[in-house]
Parts: sequence; structure tokens; C-alpha cells
Amino acid sequence: MTFRLYTPVYALTLLFSAALIFSVQPMFSKMVLPLLGGTPQVWNTAMLFFQLCLLGGYAYAHGTTRFLSIRVQAILHLVLLAIFILVLPFAIPEDWVPPVDKDPTLWQLSLMAITVGGPFFVLAGSAPMLQRWFSATDHPDADNPYFLYGASNLGSMTSLLAYPVLIEPFMTLSLQAHSWMLGYFALIGFTVLSALLVWKSVPPLKQMAGAIAKNDDHAVTWHMRGRWVLLAFIPSSLMLGVTTFITTDIASVPLLWILPLAIYVGTFILVFARKPLLSEKLITTIFEFIIIVMIVQMVGMYNEKINPALLITLHLSVFFFAALLCHTLLAKSRPPTSHLTEFYLLMSFGGALGGVFNALIAPKFFITPIEYGLILGICVFVRYIDDPAQYFKPSLNKLTESFRNNGLNTVFTLKGMSVVTIIIASIFAFGIPSKTIFMSAAVLILISLLLLSLNRWLFGAAAVFTLALFPLGFHWGQHNFTDIIHRDRNFFGVIKVANTTNHERILLHGTTNHGAQALEDKFRLTPLSYYSHESPINDLFSYYDKKRGKQEVGIIGLGIGVTACFSKDKRHFDFYEIDAEIAEIAQNPDYFTYLSECGSPYDIILGDGRLTIVDKPEKHYDVILADAFSSDNVPIHIITKEALEMYLSKLKDGGALILNVSNNYIDLEPVVAATAQDIGIASLARISNGGTLEGSNIKYYPAHFIVLSKSKALMNHLRAQNWTEGMLRDGVKPWTDQYSNIVSVLGNKIAVKRYRAGQAKKEASKDD
Repeated sequence: MTFRLYTPVYALTLLFSAALIFSVQPMFSKMVLPLLGGTPQVWNTAMLFFQLCLLGGYAYAHGTTRFLSIRVQAILHLVLLAIFILVLPFAIPEDWVPPVDKDPTLWQLSLMAITVGGPFFVLAGSAPMLQRWFSATDHPDADNPYFLYGASNLGSMTSLLAYPVLIEPFMTLSLQAHSWMLGYFALIGFTVLSALLVWKSVPPLKQMAGAIAKNDDHAVTWHMRGRWVLLAFIPSSLMLGVTTFITTDIASVPLLWILPLAIYVGTFILVFARKPLLSEKLITTIFEFIIIVMIVQMVGMYNEKINPALLITLHLSVFFFAALLCHTLLAKSRPPTSHLTEFYLLMSFGGALGGVFNALIAPKFFITPIEYGLILGICVFVRYIDDPAQYFKPSLNKLTESFRNNGLNTVFTLKGMSVVTIIIASIFAFGIPSKTIFMSAAVLILISLLLLSLNRWLFGAAAVFTLALFPLGFHWGQHNFTDIIHRDRNFFGVIKVANTTNHERILLHGTTNHGAQALEDKFRLTPLSYYSHESPINDLFSYYDKKRGKQEVGIIGLGIGVTACFSKDKRHFDFYEIDAEIAEIAQNPDYFTYLSECGSPYDIILGDGRLTIVDKPEKHYDVILADAFSSDNVPIHIITKEALEMYLSKLKDGGALILNVSNNYIDLEPVVAATAQDIGIASLARISNGGTLEGSNIKYYPAHFIVLSKSKALMNHLRAQNWTEGMLRDGVKPWTDQYSNIVSVLGNKIAVKRYRAGQAKKEASKDD
């Protein structure tokens, strides 16, 4: 009877443990995001921390397996599980504030270490440890407990996918933390049951330290160990690389951070199943085909704006098959259970190296996020990992012999011409920025890569060459640059200052324009982008321009300082900026001159705007503008109920709070409108039209703003300027520091409807 309990008990314990591990990742990342501006690097740093904890947990499991008996190991594990109850439920200490003048990576790692580090560490050791216990039983599958790793990853994936659709929408952060604590108590119970089963059923000899399983005569070589590390490193790095790419170069939607991790975990489920779903040969073939599709898209649509959903699908598909290939090779090379914990330890070491490379090394040494393309290029050759010489040496010998016998005629073979075509077409496409050249080169490269697909080392070399020439994320986007005069990368993202063919200079953060200035003298101080003469922000300042006396304006989010040109006698601006490099760029007249030439007195206050504006006295500002973005994403903590109430407390009687909620993918107006209704204050919103600055080719953008104010005079003034009541949306509740629901506001249906109505009204007025 006990025999039948082994598999369900151990599988359920591992599934539950993994679910707790992978629910704490998005939960705690969401807790720490408000302190760090909502940047994707917060997620990458969190992933690095969890990978390091996973490595520590696997090292703990491996070490105790080698030196402790199963019974002593079980007692120690249960004691550690009990000790870390002391840090539950999770919460961020009130006195922990990130540094404002240096990279906060180490600060974030330290914070996570003292809060979630202990429980995560001991849970991380559960997967290899419980498999070790299972392998010591007399169960028929004791010699191959790796199928339990699939159960563990099923728990991980279920937890990740459930978080944005089941956990986040219905539970506050506090409730999530308390629920996680209850789950932790339940896991202790499952672990006790697992320990009792192995305690009673395992023969005394197997209880001894190091007595893990049968078949202990298989040697593990250093070549095998290096192979495990590399095969774990590649998909780990790719996971973080593709996350950074799609959330900064395609669509800055925090929900997308979870998808690559879910895919990564899902591939483990597939490859460690008792019967793998796909063969290695089929996976390799599909991976090569999808790499061809990606390369053709990159070359043929080099500077085109493409449907983000299609691009995200393409890159997640590339990542899925790349990770599946690496993990298939990894599972294929798994050792007997005598080396089970060492296998998991080295696998987690490779994963941690991927996190270190992407979160610490790449941002320091690559000013553009080329690590994604670089590791993808390595992955193309991963199938040769066993013995590269056996693949490359015969091919090189044949090539040498062909040149010896046929001379340059070798180039005119099908393979030779395919390689030459790829080289010439790629160079032409890279050197001549023409849509016709791009498309023609893409077709030639497509045909040539298909012809080379049977000769895999030549195919790999050609694919890597093209990836190197067209690095992922390097020029992707809708902006036509004439030159990039500044490019850098820090914790908060990728920053570019570039001149465009429209004779303007723009600041890009990720893919989003964070400010533009005309290069022509007559337009140089004309506000552009989201602050044009059509922008709703003009309606607000036109009201306050009529008021006399000293005025204080607080701006959360500096950009290039364009709002300084809404100047008026005795009007002073406080700019709150989290990124010190943005402050340097905005104040450098060699880049932008709004701050230096518009004549407005101003101060720049470094630090997160919400955290620093709280130091100002009550009723200090006439206007507060919340205009903080990380790429295209408005940090959630900027628009929560607690944040809006705090901003309103800083306003004078008759003051106004205005928020820029312009976004391509998320409709934030209903969130702010619902919060305003809950607070008991009026809200008005307007979306302005985009267009072209008269007398130039410079475009300005549609802009979406919402205002909260108790001033009836101001609100009547705005209504006369076609502002309307803030629109609500079914299912959207006020967001708080404890609750937010991204899924409920995906899509900009209401915003688009308002925008189109505005266009129609404008056209009708022209006809009249």
C-alpha cells in the first residue's frame, strides 16, 4: 500500500514546492518595482537573484547528499524549513530606500537576500533532494527519478501562468504574501510525509551518506560537466535576452516578463517527460527554419514598423525551440542517479551564469542589448557540442581538397554560391538603406539559407554572419535616424540621442520617444512629441498663465525638459528624475536646449518621483504633472490610489494634478478615473490629434492626458476645450500599492475611440 503512495506524494510535494518558488518571483518583483522605476532590469536582477538562490539550494542538496545519510538530511531540511518561517510573510522593510546616485543592482540583491532569500534557498534544494530520496526506495522507477523534475516544472509553469490571470487580479500583495505563507506551512506538511515514507521504506544500507542509487559505476568526465553547464547557460541567457528585447524594443508590457520564463520552464517539462514529445532531429529542423524566418524578417523589414504581436510571437517561438533544443541535449546526457544532485548543481550553475552575464556583465560592457543575438548565434552551433571536430574537420578537409583540385571553381558550386550570395546580399542591405534593397536581400538570403540547411555547419556560419551584421534591437523601430550622437545603457534601460531625417533630435528610452527638439532655429524651442500646440497640456497651462503671482510646478519625469518651455514670470519647475544620466543629457546644450534656453528657473531632484516628492510641504504646488515612463510603460506605483492622494495633498487650493497616460498597449484612463471617483475628486481627459508642425516635416504625436482637480473654474475651462469626464471601464477598479491588474486594461479601445471621435470632430469643424 505504501508503495503506491511514493509517486503521488513525491510528485505533489515537488509540484507544490515549485509552485511556491515561481509564485514568489513575480510577487516580490512587483513589491520592489515601485522603488526602482518599473524598469525591465528589475526583473532581470530578480531573476539573477533567484538563479543564484537556486544554485545555492542545489549546492546544499548536493553537499548534504554526499556527506549526510538520508535520515539526517531529512531532519536538517525540515529544521531549515521551520527556521525560515520567522521571515514570513514577506514585506519590504520601511527603511530600505534605493541609492539615487549609483546602480541599484547590489541594493536590490541585498534586499531580496534578507527577505525572500532564506525560504527560496531551502525550497530550491527540494527538487534534487526529494528525487534523491525517491531514488533510494524500491520503486520500479527509482533508477530514473528524473520524471519527477517534470512534475516540479509543471508546478512552476502553472504558478507563473496563473499569476497574471488568477492571482494578481483577485489578491492584494499583502494577501498574496499571507497566502504564500500558508502554502509554505502546507509544504512543510508534504515534506514531513515524504520524509516518513523514505524513513520507513528504505533499507539501512541506502540510508547511508552517498548511497544514492544503483549503477554507481558510470564516471562523470569534466567534458560532460562542461557540457551540462553550457547547455544550461544558453537558454538561461536567452530567456533574459528575449525578455529585455521584447519589453524594450517591441512592447513595454510588464505581463510579457512572465512569458519567456514560463516557456523556459515548459521546455523542462517536455524534455524530462518519460516519453519526450519531439525528437532531437525534428526540434533541430524546426529551430533552423524559424531562425531563417527571423533573419529574413530582420533583413527585409530592417527599419519597418511591424505588428508587435507578430514580432513577439516570432521571437518567443525562436526562444522556445532554442531552449527546447538545449534542454533536449541536456536531458539526453543526464547521468545515472548516483550523480543526480551533481547534475542539477551544474545545471543550476549554468543557469546562474546566464543570469550573471545578462544582468551584470552585459549592461556594463554592451551599450546596446546585443547579448540576445550573440547567444542565439552560439545556439545555432549547439548541436556540435559533443565533439566539434567530428563535424567541422571533415567539412574543412573536403573544402581544402576541393580548392586543391578545382581552384576557384569551388566557389561556383551550389554551396559556394549560396555563401557568396548571403555575404553580398547582407553587405548591400547593411550599406544601402533602401526598402527595395532590404526586400531583395531578404529573398536571396532566404533561398540561400534553405539551400545550405542540409550542410549545417555552413548554415550555422551564414546565420551567425547575418545575425552579427543585423544585431537584434540595434536599429529596430519606426524612427529614421541620420545619425546616433549618443548611446548608452544603464540599470534603467537603453538610451539613445539621435538626429532624424525630419531635422529633429530625439531622446529614445527603449523604443519610446521621451522628447524631441527641432534642429532648425525657428522651431528650436517649440514643444514637440506629446507637448505640441495640439497637446492637452497646453489647455492646462493656458489656464494657469492667466493667474498672477508665484507658481510652483512639479514634474515627475524629466525627459529632455520640454515642459520648461511652458514658462511664465515667477513660475518655477521642480523636475523629479530617477535616472541621473537622463538629467545629464537634458542639461547638456550640445544635445538639447529646452532647459538652458527657455528661461525657466528649475531644480532637478534625483530619485524616484513618488518617493522624493513626499518631502515637499503640503499645498506647495500649483500643478503636478506625472509623466514618468520606462520605455512605453508607466510605472504602476506612480498612479496608485495612495500615490494620487499624496500628490493631491501637495497641491494648493485650486491646483491640478495631470497625468500623461499615452500608451500603445494599455488603457490607463479608466484606472485613474476609477481612482478619482473613489477619492471623491473630479477627473477630465482628452486625447489630442497628431500631426505635422506647419512649415516643416516634423511630426508631433497624439497625446492622452487626464486631470484631477477640485477647482471648478479650471474644470469648466477644460470642458470648453473639449475635455470630457474620465471614462470608466467594466472590470477596472482603482489600483493601490497592494493591488493592480494589467490584464484588465490591456488594449486601448476606449482611448482609440476617443481619439477617432476627436479626429472626426476636427474634420467636421474644418468643413463648417
